[in-house]
Amino acid sequence: MRLRAERIAVRYGRVDALLPVSFEAAPGSLTIVLGPNGAGKTSLVKALAGAVTLRSGRIFLGEEEISWIPAHRRLRRGVALVPEGRGRLPGLSVLDNLALGWHAADLGRRRSREEDLNEVFGLFPRLKDRLDQDCSTLSGGEMQMLAIARALLAKPHILLLDEPSLGLAPLAVARVYEALEALIARGLSMVLVEQKAVPLRAKQETTIVLRNGSVVFHEERRPTVSELATLYLGERAQQ
Repeated sequence: MRLRAERIAVRYGRVDALLPVSFEAAPGSLTIVLGPNGAGKTSLVKALAGAVTLRSGRIFLGEEEISWIPAHRRLRRGVALVPEGRGRLPGLSVLDNLALGWHAADLGRRRSREEDLNEVFGLFPRLKDRLDQDCSTLSGGEMQMLAIARALLAKPHILLLDEPSLGLAPLAVARVYEALEALIARGLSMVLVEQKAVPLRAKQETTIVLRNGSVVFHEERRPTVSELATLYLGERAQQ
């Protein structure tokens, strides 16, 4: 299902965190959102998920406008967010976390819990060996796998990921991105926020670069390293 954002903007108090941004994410597409700290990347995905209120603009999922629908109802419609920091729920087991994701799914899209769990175990087999373990005792890579698996059990049409590689060892990053690539190949749309290069490819890609809340690059290609330095640093990169 297609996600469309029309000139969405976010403000916190008197601070404009995100100036008007427009883009579309088609089924099976990858939208990469890059930018330095404070660029507005997290505000963008939170706005799409309903975790922050829009200052202006509109968001559509398919033909339905979801701009003012709360986050829990957007999740049932198929917009799932994997937040920065992995959104762990300490004190709950791995299985408890996964069950929360499964119960959040629309009844018309989910199968039996066993079937849906086995599907995510196919992507992240390590989780199957940790079901009774408190999620706070997992490694960073395992926590990220759990956060993604929990979101997938909600049966999203589009997956929003806020810096999934943050704080992970290279091997864990490779495993996470291998799973994400498989999901895109199956037709899942993704909006992926990162600060650095993304080791993930899709047939249909768009890259958006933000700086100080503004779009400074929006093309169906990836910027080169030198372009990215200029986009991040502006005039300082050219001195």
